[in-house]
Amino acid sequence: MDNNQSPQTKDTSIVCKNCSNHFSGKYCNQCGEKVYKETDRKIVHLFEEAFHFITHFEGTLFTTLKTIFNSPGQLSTDYCNGIRKKYFKPLSLFLLLVVLYLLFPLASGLNMPLKNHVDQNDYGEFATKKVALYIQQHPGTTYTMLEEKFAAKSEKLSKLLLLMIVPFVALILWALSFFKRKYFFDQMVLSAEINSFFLIANFFLLPLVIALIYLIARVFDFSVAWVTDDRYTFIGQAATALFTAFAMKRFYGFKLWYRIIASLIFIYFHGLIVYTLYKFTLFVAVFYQIH
Repeated sequence: MDNNQSPQTKDTSIVCKNCSNHFSGKYCNQCGEKVYKETDRKIVHLFEEAFHFITHFEGTLFTTLKTIFNSPGQLSTDYCNGIRKKYFKPLSLFLLLVVLYLLFPLASGLNMPLKNHVDQNDYGEFATKKVALYIQQHPGTTYTMLEEKFAAKSEKLSKLLLLMIVPFVALILWALSFFKRKYFFDQMVLSAEINSFFLIANFFLLPLVIALIYLIARVFDFSVAWVTDDRYTFIGQAATALFTAFAMKRFYGFKLWYRIIASLIFIYFHGLIVYTLYKFTLFVAVFYQIH
């Protein structure tokens, strides 16, 4: 090699096939495209990449879940401080849990058929009137037929509308921590972490515990009449409130007395968002798409 060759020439020996940037090394410093060699065309390389993806996915997911349950608020604190490589992205985790829950629902919770909307305390009367009016205006349509139409539309929209929970909850966190002057991005990250815990606790872990209780009750023949929907919801909300209190300590540095007050205020509005605003929005959005 010519000793008079400039360092700049040495550093721009590769042209990126994706963005035409001149660089050196294994990855483009502008778009991140990898430099592939002839050996990367071997079929074994496909299996190597698949193995790397699975192990990396499992590693980051396990680390993220472990951090959430062992140290509430630590994931958000690290992520907002730039420590991100070892974690699953908080919003991506929430979306993954939403998809898993809607594909494999262990509890009806947010996966509501039409009957559940009609039976709602908050807007059940409104839903009942809309259903009766629809059947009246569409001769030949039975309630069962309407239920089937509603279920078909709801399955698609329910996943999309669950996204509204994260920004709405972030607004609550922003209001409760206004004097901390956090970026709204930070509030979104913490909201995603809290709501991920909420989904795991309420719609994955609790249903398994309830199923185990019913199994034991069947074996030892004792009553499970005390297992009601209201108690189920209360336990789930209480667990989320406790998680939020610990997360607020680590993320905001709140004092104990303020954490208690803030977590109680938070869980009240969180319940309104999840169990009323989301469900009502879903009902209206789905119902007005039915023809």
